[in-house]
Amino acid sequence: MAAINSGCKSRGLTPPQIATVAKVKPPTAIYLSREDRDRLLDCYSANARPVAVTLCFQGLRSGEALRLDWQFVDFERKSLFIHQTKTGRQRSIPMHPRVHQELFTLWEARGMPDKGTVFLTSSGSPYHDQTKVRFGGNPFRFVHNQACRRAGINGFTPHSWRHHWASWMVMSGCDLFTLMKLGGWSSLRMVERYAAVSSDHLSDAINRLT
Repeated sequence: MAAINSGCKSRGLTPPQIATVAKVKPPTAIYLSREDRDRLLDCYSANARPVAVTLCFQGLRSGEALRLDWQFVDFERKSLFIHQTKTGRQRSIPMHPRVHQELFTLWEARGMPDKGTVFLTSSGSPYHDQTKVRFGGNPFRFVHNQACRRAGINGFTPHSWRHHWASWMVMSGCDLFTLMKLGGWSSLRMVERYAAVSSDHLSDAINRLT
């Protein structure tokens, strides 16, 4: 800009107005240790724990989990069908064993329904749908924050469970393309942040070379 302004001034021209480009900081990958994860899950209330377990081990966005319907839970094939997503792309994903156990127990306790909202509030009503409410934020945030206070964990939001899941998927050996498909991201660029999430994990990987 200094060179352009100087050149324009020397020739009596009006310098062009060039918009500045804001620097974009890459988002930070957030994850808990296994010990902190288990302590936090134990601190959720009974009705909120199935939601947290699903967020932790499936990597769903909060809205995707809270909109989950029993008709899209296949216990026989051990899969979940995510019918309404942020990107508009539906996807079917394998059900993690811990999620399968949590949801099957909940399903039996509800009388084995074939449709209806899976996760309910403590009053027995569905969580409000963020896509249909202009204000109010994440409907799961209040019970999540309560659990975090009990567990002594700070700075971990409901959406942080998605980062936690993705980070541990990579540290467990999942490639980025598979992670993209399971998590419902639209491009590999969105999951590249998880390529180097743990120095200990990287050390273990390089030490396997003999």
